[in-house]
Amino acid sequence: MTKRPLAFLLVVWWLLVSIPLSSAQELLTNMQVLETLGTACLKSVPVEADSLSLSPPVALPYLTTTLIQHWQHQGKILFFSDSLHTLPFQLSWEISGGSISYMRVRRKILARSAELRLRYTLLGRNGEILSQDSCHQSFSDQIPRNVIAQVESALYPETQAELPPQRWIRRHLEPVIIAAATGLAAFLFFNLRNDSAD
Repeated sequence: MTKRPLAFLLVVWWLLVSIPLSSAQELLTNMQVLETLGTACLKSVPVEADSLSLSPPVALPYLTTTLIQHWQHQGKILFFSDSLHTLPFQLSWEISGGSISYMRVRRKILARSAELRLRYTLLGRNGEILSQDSCHQSFSDQIPRNVIAQVESALYPETQAELPPQRWIRRHLEPVIIAAATGLAAFLFFNLRNDSAD
């Protein structure tokens, strides 16, 4: 009879542990969030082009990689604009703003916001402007405070943001309460030990 409750407790414990782990695995990094926003801006720009010359910016190189993979998956032939190939379409874009920010929601939960602004130009063979526009995409979700190191990248400053300060009670009063409780527990332990020895 005791094996069944033990097995039940083990199953409940496994479910409680595995659910947070699976949700953490599905969490997008800040780099992936910015890639998603950039792809939403540019993925449909060269619809009619079978081959395309690209002139990407230096900023957000991981977005360039993601876009190249997206267009290659569509069957497009891609070249960089400094190559010797002359193509009927040339796409250039520049990043005018990309940022991540955090706001405190609860003690261990942060609201994450991301914004990406870019401007793109699609040129024809003779240099005529076929399409030119700007794009502003945003994203928001909530993440645990303890995963910040996992979602940020030390290589790319735009994936990092300043954490909101913890509340005064948590920063100053909580350590005092913990220290007082520890001291009280030690005092009671030694007093009860001395009383039992007598």
